[in-house]
Amino acid sequence: MNRLLSIKLAAFLILIGTIPAQAVIPPACISGTATATATPGHALGDWMYCVDVTWDTGSQGLSHANVLLGLDFCPCACTDFPFGAEAIAGTSTGEDGDGACTVNYLAEFQCDDPSISGIEGPLVKFEPINGQDCEPDKSGTATFCFYSDWAPVNVGSPNTQLMVKFATNSCSGELSGQIPGCECGTTTTENQSWGGVKNLFR
Repeated sequence: MNRLLSIKLAAFLILIGTIPAQAVIPPACISGTATATATPGHALGDWMYCVDVTWDTGSQGLSHANVLLGLDFCPCACTDFPFGAEAIAGTSTGEDGDGACTVNYLAEFQCDDPSISGIEGPLVKFEPINGQDCEPDKSGTATFCFYSDWAPVNVGSPNTQLMVKFATNSCSGELSGQIPGCECGTTTTENQSWGGVKNLFR
């Protein structure tokens, strides 16, 4: 290898080393639509958000599902997000020893999900209630609901604001519809577009 070629190769390797690593987006396996319903004066919140989803992991049953809220740049979301949920916050299709059945879910607001690599930002986690004979299958449909006092904004597109965990694996999908907008330190436009914009850089 001549000297000029060696210099060019060295420069190329240095250039590669300066390119920032991109976040790894799990493959798509879930899609859903969120709707907002005004519930003024409700003890759990002034708005009820329900997400209808369909998933197919192709291999194992769902462990839990996340709805990412797109509030990454909302400065008070992790500390002040007004969140509420019913004791049974969602239901899905499932399977038990006798065939088809209904799975009940709990809802929890979190600032991230350490069980899924690379997932950051405020989210609502929906997990099957322990002790049920009925369990989620590798494919199915679900409706998940939660409450908040923050008013709705349109979800930006494209996005990967739905996540599914199954065993040690995960997959993602696009959310459409409306979810809570940030009501501190940012504008509605910023919140509406951020979920879609950040995916252009992944």
